[in-house]
Amino acid sequence: MIIKNGTLREHALAWLVFIPIFAVFFAITWYMGLFVEAQWDINLLLFLNPDNYVPVLDELVILQTDFGMTYLLIISLVWIIGFYATRNRPGGKKWAQRTVHCIGILVALWHGAGMFVAKRGIFYWSEYEYPIIFLPLALIFLGGFYIAGNLYIWLDDENQEKFAQAFWLTLLSLFFVNVIGEDNIKELVARVRPLHKNNEAWNGAIRQMPDEIVRGGFSYVSGHTSSFWAQIFIYFMLIKSWKFRIPLLLLGAFHGYTRIYTTAHFPYCVLMATFFAIPVTAAIYYCFWNHRHLPLISMLLLSGALYQLKPKLTMPLTIAGIAIIWFLIYQYRHWKEPFVPLDNALVCKDRE
Repeated sequence: MIIKNGTLREHALAWLVFIPIFAVFFAITWYMGLFVEAQWDINLLLFLNPDNYVPVLDELVILQTDFGMTYLLIISLVWIIGFYATRNRPGGKKWAQRTVHCIGILVALWHGAGMFVAKRGIFYWSEYEYPIIFLPLALIFLGGFYIAGNLYIWLDDENQEKFAQAFWLTLLSLFFVNVIGEDNIKELVARVRPLHKNNEAWNGAIRQMPDEIVRGGFSYVSGHTSSFWAQIFIYFMLIKSWKFRIPLLLLGAFHGYTRIYTTAHFPYCVLMATFFAIPVTAAIYYCFWNHRHLPLISMLLLSGALYQLKPKLTMPLTIAGIAIIWFLIYQYRHWKEPFVPLDNALVCKDRE
């Protein structure tokens, strides 16, 4: 870890190390976009896309590809709000646990209702050919919120601080991997998607899944894949137990596979998204762990990303204002406190 004592020199060095690493992997990924038009890539796409409905797998693919990032984001966002609301308040941990569990029940019921009302386009649902996916989605939310609530009890204060840092590093990763990286690489390479009309010479053989038909935009690199790795790889680095790491790697690989299975992306685009996202996220973890101002930086960058997504100032300015006020209050209350670095691993890890 670069930041160990919280000095200005270490903070400057962290950025001086990270920016060249990011630039190198951005440049390599962009350069590798020169080789997108390859017959093996098309053949592999056709091989990995089944000709007929595959029971259970079809539903799992749609569940993961449409909601994988959403449930991770919602659960982690609720947890971080509860963490700061009860920070340094031992009596508040039970309150936070119960509150998160109650939110989990409500969110699970809401998504479970999608089995019956999904075709009405409620919330962010569109019409689904497989509405059954809302049942396991509800159970995933219920289990995720149950674990998230219990973390206030299972983990001591130091480990909860580590999870909070991981959350802000994840937002930082999403910004650099996707807003700066993936979005610009897509525009520079401009490889059309498999189902685009330019590929009509061979894409007629593809079985299209009504729940995930994507023709617009570009394929190289896969934003879903890079985003998901950015979401999970910080926690892969933080938690040293392979009992946790192996399932996480399998889930990340499966998420990438869903983008091929639904023919939203070519296999090469998924592989290169993985190549780009993992080292950039690892570099963020190495360079910015223990950064003094992670919440401020992450929220300001999030504001910029939201404005880029939709050029309206209301939401970005609101988030930026909250971040700045929060930062100033925190600095005022803690400016005399010495810097206390956190170890870059959870205490609970496999023995050597």
